Amino acid sequence: MSLKGILEKMKIVEFEGGEPEARSAPTAPHSAPPPRRVGPAAAAAQPPLGEIVHRTPPPKLDEKALAAGDQIPDFPSIYKASGVKDPSHGFTAYKVLEILSAPDFAALDGKAKAAALSGFLRMNPTGPVAIADVIQDAVARDAALDNFEAFLRTKLDARRAEKDKENAALQAEIDELTRKNREKMQTSLDAIAAEQERFGSWQARKRIEEHKLFEAVGPFVEKNPVSVGNAAPEAKG
Repeated sequence: MSLKGILEKMKIVEFEGGEPEARSAPTAPHSAPPPRRVGPAAAAAQPPLGEIVHRTPPPKLDEKALAAGDQIPDFPSIYKASGVKDPSHGFTAYKVLEILSAPDFAALDGKAKAAALSGFLRMNPTGPVAIADVIQDAVARDAALDNFEAFLRTKLDARRAEKDKENAALQAEIDELTRKNREKMQTSLDAIAAEQERFGSWQARKRIEEHKLFEAVGPFVEKNPVSVGNAAPEAKG
């Protein structure tokens, strides 16, 4: 039966204005099937949400199943590596979302959509589908995504710690090289300073020596040819 036919049979659109048509029921009240409408009877058709979540097996990420490299895999690859498989009946959370997006559901409110979808799944030609299966599929996929996010965060933290260690080692090498180069620079400066001091001391002795020579020839020449310091000889008449 088509989705539109199920909606018409269930009179979902008329639920908001009145009661659905009564269905024939066996004499024994306890054996009567629940009416296809939103209410306590429909809610009792599936286990509590907490029980559904509790019995959903936790995903186990197989890192070897992921493609090598730094690229983040797509969601189907994450689900596959986490062991999340489509239900045998094929009604995954995505399939149900596709059904809920159909035009026949556009005019329905949330409760009417839930009732219509429940009826549609119960009338599935290949066998009834429990809403609990759909919820389990969504919960398993969500858990797989959360688990993969934690895996990425752990991987990122490890990579950051590794790079921080490498950078610290490089910085230590830089600091050591800087220290050694500064020592070399200071040694060069000290050498120049010592050489400058020796040169200045020699210049002082040179002036004394030149003065002696200047005095020695002074009485015999009109213009003394001996220079004293940096002065030209002819300036020392």
